[in-house]
Amino acid sequence: MKIKFLLLFSLFTFSNAYSQDIYESYPEGQQSYIGGDVQFYKDFHQVLVDKKLEPCANKDEAFFFRFVVYPDSTVKYLKTDDVEMQEKNKCTFELTKTVAKHLTGWNPPVVDGKKVGAIYGFWIVPSQLFQNLRPGYDPFFDTQDASYQGGINNFRKKVFQSVDLNGFNIERTFRLVVTFNIESDGKMSNVELAESSGLKTFDDMVIKSISTIRSKWTPANINGVPIRSKFKLPLAFAIQ
Repeated sequence: MKIKFLLLFSLFTFSNAYSQDIYESYPEGQQSYIGGDVQFYKDFHQVLVDKKLEPCANKDEAFFFRFVVYPDSTVKYLKTDDVEMQEKNKCTFELTKTVAKHLTGWNPPVVDGKKVGAIYGFWIVPSQLFQNLRPGYDPFFDTQDASYQGGINNFRKKVFQSVDLNGFNIERTFRLVVTFNIESDGKMSNVELAESSGLKTFDDMVIKSISTIRSKWTPANINGVPIRSKFKLPLAFAIQ
């Protein structure tokens, strides 16, 4: 099962100063930066060198930036609701805002023959970008999913052991989907209901039970740098 990184955006459009729609993603086959992601990272590295910017003291910082690329090729950082994550990566956040001002390859998408605005995101890992980049560098291809000791089925067993089925004597199968964060230190947080079983009391019990699990995961990472990620877990309970 593949994880979805926490900071990836949801599907939506909204209006901007151009009175146009901002698309939640780029049309297939179009790139947000001239030369693609690889060229973006090359240019990012070059700005760091040319402007003599200082590396971050914390070598484990990594942050997923979302930009709105406007029709006139200007960009604006799209704020995240995850203030805690931003604060933990404050150096990366400020560094990227500085570098973005000097990047000149932004490439707005074209829809129906007209330039429009759209959202695109990049993983920024300063400890890597201050080094001489290997050919074809793109941290997206260096990501590894979070994992649980013994595999996902072992975690499911842990979940089933933690729930209290007493009081639920209806002969049926309860199916639901939960999501939770796996922090960069491997701890679980923010357990939420993604799809209901149809019985709120049962949903609440499962969410509460999973929230009590304290065993750690091996966090997701980008080329060895641990990052926060989000995990989606379908569950089924047969009660007889």
